Amino acid sequence: MAERTQPPNDERAPLLGGTENNHTDENGNDATTFASLSAQFKTWRRRRWISLIVSVFLIIAFIVILFLSGVLSRARRKPGMNSSLCLTPACIHAASEILYNLSPDYQTVDACTNFDTLVCAGFNDRHDIPQDRSSYSTGTVMSENGQSTLRHILESPYPTTSEHSSFSPQNLVKFAVSSDEDNFRMIQEAYNSCMNETTLQKIGVSPLVSLIDQVVTSFPIAEGASDPVGIADYAALSDTVLLLEKLGVSSFVGLGAGADDKNPDVVIIQAYPAGLTLPSPEYYQDNDTLSSYQSMLAEVFASLLPSNSSRASAKNLAQSVIDLEKKIAAITPPPEDQSDVTKYYNIVKLDDAGKIGPAIGLNSVIKALVPENYRADTLLLAFPEFLANVSAIVSSTSKSTVQSYLIWQLVNAYSDYVEGPEVQPITQFSNVLSGKDPNTKSERWKTCVSYVDSTLGWILSRFYIEAAFSDDAKKYGDQIIMDIKHQFISKLGGLSWMDDSVKKLAVNKVNNIDQKIGFPTTSPNITNPDALQAYYSGLSISDSFFNNSLSSNTWEISRSWSALGKPVDHGEWGMQADIVNAYYNPVGNEIVFPAGIMQFPVFELGLPNYVSYGAFASVAGHELSHAFDNSGRHYDEHGNFTDWWTNNTVQEFDKRADCFVDQYSNFTVQGNNGEPLHVNGRLTLGENIADAGGVSAAFAAWKERTASAPDESLPGLDFFTHEQLFFVFYGNWWCGKARKEQAIQAIYTDPHSPAFARVLGTTANSRAFRESFNCPVKEPTCELW
Repeated sequence: MAERTQPPNDERAPLLGGTENNHTDENGNDATTFASLSAQFKTWRRRRWISLIVSVFLIIAFIVILFLSGVLSRARRKPGMNSSLCLTPACIHAASEILYNLSPDYQTVDACTNFDTLVCAGFNDRHDIPQDRSSYSTGTVMSENGQSTLRHILESPYPTTSEHSSFSPQNLVKFAVSSDEDNFRMIQEAYNSCMNETTLQKIGVSPLVSLIDQVVTSFPIAEGASDPVGIADYAALSDTVLLLEKLGVSSFVGLGAGADDKNPDVVIIQAYPAGLTLPSPEYYQDNDTLSSYQSMLAEVFASLLPSNSSRASAKNLAQSVIDLEKKIAAITPPPEDQSDVTKYYNIVKLDDAGKIGPAIGLNSVIKALVPENYRADTLLLAFPEFLANVSAIVSSTSKSTVQSYLIWQLVNAYSDYVEGPEVQPITQFSNVLSGKDPNTKSERWKTCVSYVDSTLGWILSRFYIEAAFSDDAKKYGDQIIMDIKHQFISKLGGLSWMDDSVKKLAVNKVNNIDQKIGFPTTSPNITNPDALQAYYSGLSISDSFFNNSLSSNTWEISRSWSALGKPVDHGEWGMQADIVNAYYNPVGNEIVFPAGIMQFPVFELGLPNYVSYGAFASVAGHELSHAFDNSGRHYDEHGNFTDWWTNNTVQEFDKRADCFVDQYSNFTVQGNNGEPLHVNGRLTLGENIADAGGVSAAFAAWKERTASAPDESLPGLDFFTHEQLFFVFYGNWWCGKARKEQAIQAIYTDPHSPAFARVLGTTANSRAFRESFNCPVKEPTCELW
């Protein structure tokens, strides 16, 4: 279902969002008896020697096969390929993974028309979508590997003996070790509170009911009242919106504090459309979805509404809440407009915001949220007409409906923190929306790892970096990104459609892009235990999962609003270090690559460069290209939203951008009725431009990097040239599949095209790809950067 809305000027979308049983007794000890231990040990020793002999034989056989394969491949190697064959364990692993993922018929599949099939058919054959997921991809595999690493950290003792880096426990001074251990205990306590399902089930929904009572007290209604919200109710409604905001729950309008698009060193108040539970307005036009939503909501209301009369009217109140949301859906701007700075950037006086939407009373809400020493005069009000319309809708809605709606927003936001049959329908409905079995449930450890990552993510990141990242990896990442910058500048110089005055400014912008790799060293400095402790000061963690969740939500809201009146903190990151993702932030003019995405098969030291350049460099180029897509182009070298392009350059850009819109609008997924559902070429335009620009820069960077030192070949992949392998590793990054329901939801909400379209569209737009695979047509379908 819908998540808390993000401020409009942040690029946060993904590049793309079993264990064996241990036989123990009630004391946790191995249940094997001492009497049988000797016999078992002898049997185990015999089996171990047999296993060892067989393993050695298989390894020798595999090496012989690879050696013969290398001899044969050198005999038939394609022109331009280096004869050196890499037989390190890392190279053998990389080659085997690619061979598994390729189509079994990769030698006969036409790369020019079916490259997604060539690269990913094997992946799709060997991977089913897990029951608890709505999609599965290479990125998912990487994320699961990262989650396993985090689980191991959280379930292991403090790593006292680690000396991996300068900030490892063995290398910290005595005081820092003490702080580091305190931080470690904090994340373990948060994790354990989440894992204690027995206690959660015993407590049930009582903590949630206590919060519901606060909403009822804040916005009371008379028993059986059906009168609409009137002027006399506005103050109580505004107070209740404030109450929810302090709990981290959005209602009719989303609120936050962030950098000013036109003055990116200043933090300003921001308000933007919100109010929907379903993923997008389109869902409110689907009768089957609305029927399921109404049934779920009626069940929840019958259990959790505050009075006997309201619970008795649960079905009717559920329908009235849905009718309210349908009206909000009808006035909600489309997602492509909500991400368009030229449409959402509207600065208004705070008191005027109160007049535009009197029923909501944003002026009162905001004045209560800002720091005491901050004077709130103005705010960025995205789509003022939305605020006016939603205020009018609320004013014509019954108070009982509005109260039920506000309670529902709270319940939906906090239902994950309690256990009980009262909230089970929410999980079931959410599962069905994304194509999963209604009763599917993730393993608890996965839920709790994600919880700690979202609550105390920077402390957890510190220990993740200790386990999964290195200084050499960071240096290699820096090298790749500098190569990308160099190639992008070179590309700018050769553009015929961009005026020279704009080229000069564009080069300045590339040179001024701040590249952040691996993990933050300020705000907070995760290598400094004392800095981490200071960052999370004021956040209380105990053995109560619900209280921890409540505390972390209110702490984060307070932290966010406390930024007002201070300069923008350019050292902050928007993603934890373990996240498999990357982003470009236009108001910061920064590209950010967490260590989580700098893992195999996207990034790896000790492999031929076409591996990391094909995948990670394309990601790096993608993020840099966002600085010049249909949104990023509006921001100058300092992150200011300003008009710095000539009219002629804008016209030439738009003409080429329209090509991408038309191209991607022709890609389809299967809709609910079996009819094709087209990709929204306008919504996905920025990502599609970035994909094409990223691959172009990455390929050029790789060619220049290896001109004097050619890459080695990988065993078993001699069918491909190195140029072709660059694109094979690029395509491998996008291998994946999605449930039909998830694919449909992405069409409506995701600014990224489906994975298959990102492979087919990007390769169709790459001259280097078409030349590498000797396609009949060498000209790109669409081209900008």
